Amino acid sequence: METDIIPEDLVDEIFDVLKKGEKTYVVFKEDNEDLEDKARRIFGNDIEFTDFFDIFEKRMLKELSDSMSIFYNEPLIERLGLHELTEISYDLTKLGQSKKMLFNYALLGRRGNDGILQSIGGRRLGKSMIMLPSEHEKDAEDFVKKWDVKYSKRRVLVFEEV
Repeated sequence: METDIIPEDLVDEIFDVLKKGEKTYVVFKEDNEDLEDKARRIFGNDIEFTDFFDIFEKRMLKELSDSMSIFYNEPLIERLGLHELTEISYDLTKLGQSKKMLFNYALLGRRGNDGILQSIGGRRLGKSMIMLPSEHEKDAEDFVKKWDVKYSKRRVLVFEEV
């Protein structure tokens, strides 16, 4: 979006303009109802307004996590300096000892050979827990399912470079 068509006083007050599906959100740096009419004239009537702090206070971050910044042409999550990762915890108690060993070799690698975890950019967090970039979540799930292992997963946002 060309920001030069937006009046400077409006640009100064806007944190970002986000697109999610057909919806457009104007995110003000602070609550600013005075500029909503001016923003409607530029962006149209089919927009929603919020401010930066409401994204966190009203738990809108989950809803907007896959939105795209129109101003900066990047996902909101990246704009905030966050990275989405997936934690997977698994339970090997139903496997025999040799199957557990083979599972761990396939997951973590052995004798200089990479396991699936290295190939998808993940890392081991503990005895039965791994973390990986969410874009590789399906690969990890397919791996665990192939071994017929019970697992649970959750997505987390971190301020860390992956």
